[in-house]
Amino acid sequence: MKKFLFLVILLLLTAIIFGNWQDKVLYFIMIDRFNDGNVSNNDQGMNEYNPGDGAKYSGGDLEGILQKLEYIKGMGFDGIWITPPVANQWWDPWVHYGGYHGYWARDFKKVDEHFGDLEIYKKLSEELHRNNMVLIQDIVVNHVGNYFRFKNGKFELNTGSVPTNAPTQYPFNLNDYTKPEVRKKAIYHWTPDINDFSDKNQKLNYQLSGLDDLNTENPEVRKALKDSYKYWIKQVGVDGFRVDTAMYVPKDFWKDFFLSKDGIYAQKDNFISFGEVWLTSKPMDDSAEKEIETYFDTGFNAMLDFPLNEEIKRVIKGGQPTQYLAYRIERRNETLKKGLLVTFIDNHDMERFGKGTIPVVTKMALTVLMTLPGMPVVYYGTEQYFEETRASMFENGWGSGGINHFDKTSDMYKFISELISFRKKHTATRYGKVKALIYEERGAGVLAYSLEDDNEKLVVVLNTAEDVKIAKIKTEFEAGTVLTPIFNVKGKTTKLVVKGNGELITTIPGKSVTVYEVSNEKRSVRTSNLFVKVNLKDGMSIDDKFVLTGETNAKYVYIYLDRKYNNKIKLEVKDGKFEYVIDPLRFDPGKHILLIKARGKSLKDVLYTDEISFLVSLEVRDLAFVIDPKDDDHGPKGTYVYPTDPTFKRQMDILGARVQAIGPTLVIYIKPREITKSWSPIHGFDHVTYQIFLDNPEKEGAKYLPFQNYKIDDWDYEIFVTGWSSALYSAKNADKNQFGTQVGSPELIVEDGWIKIIVKGDNLGNPEDYSGWKIYITSWDYDGVESRFRPISKEPKAYVFGGGNNTDPYIMDDLWIEIQE
Repeated sequence: MKKFLFLVILLLLTAIIFGNWQDKVLYFIMIDRFNDGNVSNNDQGMNEYNPGDGAKYSGGDLEGILQKLEYIKGMGFDGIWITPPVANQWWDPWVHYGGYHGYWARDFKKVDEHFGDLEIYKKLSEELHRNNMVLIQDIVVNHVGNYFRFKNGKFELNTGSVPTNAPTQYPFNLNDYTKPEVRKKAIYHWTPDINDFSDKNQKLNYQLSGLDDLNTENPEVRKALKDSYKYWIKQVGVDGFRVDTAMYVPKDFWKDFFLSKDGIYAQKDNFISFGEVWLTSKPMDDSAEKEIETYFDTGFNAMLDFPLNEEIKRVIKGGQPTQYLAYRIERRNETLKKGLLVTFIDNHDMERFGKGTIPVVTKMALTVLMTLPGMPVVYYGTEQYFEETRASMFENGWGSGGINHFDKTSDMYKFISELISFRKKHTATRYGKVKALIYEERGAGVLAYSLEDDNEKLVVVLNTAEDVKIAKIKTEFEAGTVLTPIFNVKGKTTKLVVKGNGELITTIPGKSVTVYEVSNEKRSVRTSNLFVKVNLKDGMSIDDKFVLTGETNAKYVYIYLDRKYNNKIKLEVKDGKFEYVIDPLRFDPGKHILLIKARGKSLKDVLYTDEISFLVSLEVRDLAFVIDPKDDDHGPKGTYVYPTDPTFKRQMDILGARVQAIGPTLVIYIKPREITKSWSPIHGFDHVTYQIFLDNPEKEGAKYLPFQNYKIDDWDYEIFVTGWSSALYSAKNADKNQFGTQVGSPELIVEDGWIKIIVKGDNLGNPEDYSGWKIYITSWDYDGVESRFRPISKEPKAYVFGGGNNTDPYIMDDLWIEIQE
């Protein structure tokens, strides 16, 4: 009975707190990198401020945000989410990095000196509320800064920490393990770093990346944390919290923190709290969603939607099957019954979505985001096409290029304004049930989904491929129903009419999105007397040349393969018969789609058959196997050493590689000396990236390896692989400091100690064979937060290579493969 009453109370509380949060769109700001409104607080005199160094303070502050509220409101945002404004550890000599970002607390109840003071924070809150905007404060309860560590089992205080070697707020200042009375207080978990994220005990009690882990089971700690964060509600009037590292804190803590009589929700009505549980699901799997949903039972009324974030990157930017995104957006219907999902395409802890891709792809991703229920968040700088994760908007800040970026005439600024306005006009984007109508099972291409609430019905049609697609979309709408385009990104501007059986026949431009409104208009629909019969059965498997034969009363017959409109094949009809040879060696393995268009004597007399699927099954061809020497991971001159952080081992030592082909699909296996998962990477390996360059002897490509300070004779494609993401680039537009044009995203699998990289032949021009191709594999490491290869200097540091300088090649180990089929 008690459990039942608790759930009822929780549901009622959630309903109250939800309010109209799903109607809002937020702008996420990293305070230090947004705008410098008060230069007098920039430098606190302890060598912690240097706009030329991305690891130090740049000068952004709360006054700077206040000065730019008109700029933010001009895009239609309903509020801001800011990184923690609390007093931080300014510099950690153990990792050579500063707390400009706000997540290394020194005092949870004090504004950091670089950001201003309590009065300016109150003024910012008041001005936001005056403009009917909300204020979300980022909070941390899992840890403070990095003030102590256990190295080789021995306790050490970070005596070089700036400005103090311990937090200044009680009881968090009780951090000297050598004192018995401090140990007895148990304010901290006296533990080393997490080295196994699958170990629940480590995850909840060990230090995350050296940050001192708070003992949140301790009543005194709980009381102090509640007191600290209630302070900001009472003093400043914040409207909600974004909760950092929520998955590293015991779940029972949250019930006390949020739901107790003296908890957060008792302080203010309609208060929102959305948690960071950075989990993503593999394609067609919902394990992350299931875990994220459990946090709604602990007091959170909203959660960050990392599974959707990963799927948008995987599909819209990476060109992987649109079926993956279709599955994800339908799965969200269930989660949204339990709580609100906060959606985003990137944030401060990951590579910018726009890096390495073209603007239209970012616009497509934002459009999908804004047409799905949830509360969208846009990271600052997106409206100015930022590619550097934490670059500054103001001209004197780090990464700004000496330019003031507050440009209201920016194409993307205007686009976001229009997109937010569109979302606010259409309730189905915020409250509608999502249903996938059509998708691709094998790669980039078509995705269509409907949104329906009590007020309207919308249909979103997108094409993630470069080429124009043609699709026959099955809907539940009556024949003659008219769909009117109301928003598009390089999409269609003409109306669609539903044919018999609720079918829509449409061409879809490459890299485009069109949103249609299902109108009340009806039109008559022509019925054709044409017919087509073929010997290809739906789902048939083809492993050798197959002669497709057919019968028809049409004058002409056209075949579309894999919905490619511009590659249609016109077949001769003789005595009512036609044929076409399907050669499986010209296809990637897997499922393919065939659509037939029949045309009579009149241009209007047209029939489209149902799509027919067929499976291509091919043998694996071994192309090459190469062994690389052990212990040669020391750079081109043999002088490089690994960064000093203990999570770096010998991951960049390549021991061998093998190459296979399945039809035109290329499969590359790399054997690393060690596979580690220190940071819980999505693809099962970290602290190594592979930059793999493919040279087609029949093409002229590029010479410079982007960002690697090195060049080779020629390359046509680059495969860029990390444990979190992958991309395939052509050499087009590639240069020393620029990736080429992204043409896909390889699939990654860790298998028996090998890293398996699968590249679809479609993305490589579907070569008949790979004879004469050369493959150059290099290893290094990539900083996902800074979106750059890790630097190198004379002496190694925690996350800096040693034994060279930043003009030397970013290559720890390498090997060449030449294919002779």
